Amino acid sequence: MGKRQVWILALLIGLMILPLPSGHSYPYGIDDVENGCTCHSAVASEAVIITLEGLPERYVANETYLLNISATGGAEPIENHTNSGGFNLWMSRGLLTNLSEEVQVFSAQEIGHTEAGNDQRAWTASWTAPEDDSLTVIYRLHINTVNGDGVPSDADQWNRETGEVVGINAPQEEPVSNLFLYGVPIVMISIAGLIYLREMRKVDSDSEDE
Repeated sequence: MGKRQVWILALLIGLMILPLPSGHSYPYGIDDVENGCTCHSAVASEAVIITLEGLPERYVANETYLLNISATGGAEPIENHTNSGGFNLWMSRGLLTNLSEEVQVFSAQEIGHTEAGNDQRAWTASWTAPEDDSLTVIYRLHINTVNGDGVPSDADQWNRETGEVVGINAPQEEPVSNLFLYGVPIVMISIAGLIYLREMRKVDSDSEDE
């Protein structure tokens, strides 16, 4: 056997004994979830309907709000399933706090489920608004629903919800009035029509003179 054949054979054997990559789920929760629960399925699913209750439309400085987080739909649990789902909530400002052993705090701005909290699809927590009530707070919520077979796959489904909460003293954008929204195009069309009619009359007049 030549040196080239020996080298190729060694390479093949080396590739065969390399450990294959495996998928891992995180029943104890995972932080820094920005792109979604892609270890389960690659894309978000509209079959997972997220509900986030308790956030006000306009927050009051230092006020604490009770949050109810839940999901319906999504993955169908198998018989004798071991778990049901999980979540991750991030808010750009304020303080997130857990209220039970089903929820853990990763940082002041981020919380998620614990190992005890992945046997359900509903959780509670609290959010204390920042001291400055002139800010806009952005939030991002991911909820993963799993079928409980312990294997991350496309059979698990997740979704995300994003939004913002504005302080009571945050500057508001002036809404565009209907008069401006519809009036300006109508005026422009009318002017264009008048110019067209005037030019057509000039053409007709020049034709008659000839």
